[in-house]
Amino acid sequence: MIMNVAAGGTNEYFPEGKCNKPWANTDPHAPNAFWNSMESTWGPTWNYPATNDAAMKIDHVKIWENVADEEPVLMQ
Repeated sequence: MIMNVAAGGTNEYFPEGKCNKPWANTDPHAPNAFWNSMESTWGPTWNYPATNDAAMKIDHVKIWENVADEEPVLMQ
């Protein structure tokens, strides 16, 4: 299981030319381009750490095991 915001990702979750995206999908150093643009582009929009509004917050995760010919079982 992977949970992230895909910042600097090059898998086209963030389309080229939209929302002032500071990296290109073809850039082999896309995560660096994202990080280096923090102060000028996206950093001011996060309002962090002033209010801690910009965070990925997860309350809980449920995972079920699905075994053939059996009822799914909640794993804890």
